[in-house]
Amino acid sequence: MQAHYNRLSIAVRLALSVGLASSAVVVHAQDTVPPQNPSNQNTGEQSPPAKPKTLSAVTVTGSLIRRVDTETASPVITLDRTAITNNGSPTLGDVLQQLPSISGYATNPSNNSNGGGVASPTLEGGDGASRVSLRGLGANRTLVLVDGQRMANADLNMIPQNMIQSVDVLAEGASTAYGSDAVGGVVNFHLRTDFKGAEASVNDGISSHGDGQRRGFSFTTGASGAQGNIVAGIDWNKYTPVLATRRSFSQHALYLSSGVVTPQGSGTIPTGRILIPAGLSPGGCSVNGAGNTYVTLSHGTGSSLGDYRCYGGPGDTFNYNAYNYIQTEQKRVNFFTLGNYNITPNLTAFANVFFNRTNSAGQDASSPTGTSDGWYVAANNPINPFGVTFGTPPGYTGTSYVMNTRLTGLGTRLHTFDTDNLQVNTGLRGHFGQSSWIWDASLDYGYTNRKQVDYNEVNIADLQAVINAGGNIFDQADPAVTGALKNGVDSPTYVYTATMKQLQFNASGELWDLPAGAIQLSTGALYRWNSMNYTVTPDAILDPGTATCAVLAEACGSPGRGSDNVKELYAETLLPLLSGKPGVYSLNLDLGIRASDYSTSGTTTNKKIALEYRPIADLLVRATATQVFRAPNLDEQFDGITIANPTINDPCVGLSSAALAAHSAACQNVPPQWAGNPNPQITGYYSGGKPAGVNLRPEQGMSYDFGLVYSPSWLEGFSSTVDLWRINLHDLLTPLAAQTVLDACFANGGSPYCNFIHRYPSNNALAGAIYYMNTPEVNLGTLSTSGVDFSTTYSIPHFDLGSFNPGNFKLGLNTTYTGSFYNNATPGQPGAKTVNYAGTYTQQFGNIARWRGTLTLNWSLGNWSAQWQTRYINHLTNLNADYITGASAPMASVLYHSAQIAYTVPSIKTRFEFGVDNITDKTPPLIYQNGLNYNVDTATYDVLGRYYWARATVKF
Repeated sequence: MQAHYNRLSIAVRLALSVGLASSAVVVHAQDTVPPQNPSNQNTGEQSPPAKPKTLSAVTVTGSLIRRVDTETASPVITLDRTAITNNGSPTLGDVLQQLPSISGYATNPSNNSNGGGVASPTLEGGDGASRVSLRGLGANRTLVLVDGQRMANADLNMIPQNMIQSVDVLAEGASTAYGSDAVGGVVNFHLRTDFKGAEASVNDGISSHGDGQRRGFSFTTGASGAQGNIVAGIDWNKYTPVLATRRSFSQHALYLSSGVVTPQGSGTIPTGRILIPAGLSPGGCSVNGAGNTYVTLSHGTGSSLGDYRCYGGPGDTFNYNAYNYIQTEQKRVNFFTLGNYNITPNLTAFANVFFNRTNSAGQDASSPTGTSDGWYVAANNPINPFGVTFGTPPGYTGTSYVMNTRLTGLGTRLHTFDTDNLQVNTGLRGHFGQSSWIWDASLDYGYTNRKQVDYNEVNIADLQAVINAGGNIFDQADPAVTGALKNGVDSPTYVYTATMKQLQFNASGELWDLPAGAIQLSTGALYRWNSMNYTVTPDAILDPGTATCAVLAEACGSPGRGSDNVKELYAETLLPLLSGKPGVYSLNLDLGIRASDYSTSGTTTNKKIALEYRPIADLLVRATATQVFRAPNLDEQFDGITIANPTINDPCVGLSSAALAAHSAACQNVPPQWAGNPNPQITGYYSGGKPAGVNLRPEQGMSYDFGLVYSPSWLEGFSSTVDLWRINLHDLLTPLAAQTVLDACFANGGSPYCNFIHRYPSNNALAGAIYYMNTPEVNLGTLSTSGVDFSTTYSIPHFDLGSFNPGNFKLGLNTTYTGSFYNNATPGQPGAKTVNYAGTYTQQFGNIARWRGTLTLNWSLGNWSAQWQTRYINHLTNLNADYITGASAPMASVLYHSAQIAYTVPSIKTRFEFGVDNITDKTPPLIYQNGLNYNVDTATYDVLGRYYWARATVKF
């Protein structure tokens, strides 16, 4: 450790030495005073005013340096309080997810569940959270801050709107400023510390379909004086659930098959899918090679063979979509207190505390189950009309038959989440005497506790007891049977707890003056400790040897527990190189460095260089190159084993003896000319790295940005930016895909992933078939994405038309173009290839539209104000949308329009707002079933349709 910090010390001294050397050159190159106010300058030989001698500015998101400049090397988009409240959503997540730089997968309240009861620490669907994915790189690569301090839980919905003054969104890497996770960018919330008086607000909204009500209430109060200030508040909001059947696009599971869209459902139905000898069937049924056929209950009680008919008719499917939510049920309450107290003129104490409690729920259709889950119906059981054995009773060695059914009498599988979040940031800040140097020391504490309960999960042993006692599983329509079957259910509980504790010290100020300005330095150190603990009730703990637990395998989980700590030193310096010269209004160099030592994944040192060049006062040319990294989080390291059921393409089917010998590592125990299922759904064991014996290391990369900022003095109120960006990553932290494991081992028998494949032994009737496959978290793959951001704002000058005053107008455009999104899943291995996912939708990366944009027009006149906003998402290609041919399918472009109007009544100090979102009631483009229960991408598109909302805010 000491050697590590010695290396950092050398690196920091080297960075400062570079600054000293540069300043020595600058001293001899200039003889003018550096400019500080670009708007007062003329072209040609320039004489800027004298610089200020103190750092009275603020820290800009993406940098540790305190600046007066509003535009720096960091491409930051800022949403002020008006932009936040002009949206009808009572939560911040919906507001942020509409930004063009956000793409890929972004969890929100429209994500119902994972389609089953599988529980793990990283389960997000249904828990009421909203998370953002800058540049499509995933929520784990987007860092969320509150006043520059890391949040323990990056759920945006836990932050009360009335606590926030503005939001900065930095869509470039910022690891030298903030450490791990700031890869795709940073979202930084600024608090309302200067609020005075009191403010109460109520809001309500409902869709044009008469559902999806969202309502809320907030109260904020604050006071300030010579000794300090305090702001406190409460925020409450509630979402009512909306079933998928309320919208035509999600009423049924839609499949694209050979170019034809058809509504389908599950083959596991309440009347059963029962495999019996053909001689017991009513006749006319399709018979397989073993002489068996499928039947289902047609009428009666199921106690005689005449009650059954052939299975496989057009109605023999179950519409599970009818039970899913496209808006989940949830309720939140938030409390916050923000305060500063001036102990002395040079010493201030501060504390920011906020608490959130979220109660939410998602649901799935009733449990599908079959004898493969472990229960059985003996041939001599009085409820069995067929006289054959279904499943495998203890000690039974005879012929077994299969029964699958759906236990609709048990009710839907309900997943409830009760989540508590607490965030505390407190400390001291002050000045070093009368110098320009300031310092702060802080304690950042975060705590999350989430309790998940899965209701109506089948308990195999209890269900077996019901069947043995005469519970007629063949006749669920009988209320008495339904009542008996309810004794066969369970409600497993999963509790996830995470804690973050961080101590940090920062100092910043001026080193010495140069002709172009003062050299500024910010430096600091921190220590952060994280822990997680994931517990599972005994009935849901997975037995990896059997891939089962007491309840159905879909609800099996594994405990996980772990902790880590990180020690970091960091520094950043701003070197003013030139100013006030012809062709060089100003030229600044920004250097940064951060050294990190993680107890679990080792050390990493990352550096940054940025250049700010103004040839004239109106134009800024900026460029940044920074190293980025992401250390494995505790879930990725310590998650216990959970079950997934991926579908694979097995390359070992039908191979000759010679071919099998050449690929023996991947095709272990496979017989020659094996006629196995070429596309089976297998059992995959996901886990963190530690349970699988994998030592994870940080993923690394580079982030580049080159941009222009033009704010012409001849066109007051106009500003425009364009930025070319690129992010390259390697050693990605990612769950290993089952197909990747198989392909890598098949291509290279020496691949370390060969040990993850487990096939049935040669003495088993299923010899050669995959028993299970390990798919843990690993460092694997490369990812590179690039594009262009463009934004412009124009506050149109006020003008009068005689006696007619049209008011004030402001126009804003914000767009992102993603030119490339290259991924290589297995670089350096045989058969590896790089795929460009820009302009596509995939299950792996989500929605990577090439173009996204937002156009906003604001108007104000006296007590009136209004806004019109248009949001655009470009068309995409849905890869592998056709579940038969694997062909892709187009997804159309989408335009959303929203409008808002507000009026303030001064006499009662009240502002009334009314708005309509998705004015044209635009239907989201279909992605078909494709693993989701809604047929659409709920992370990107609006699913509720036209939405009306209103808000009243009174100040007193």
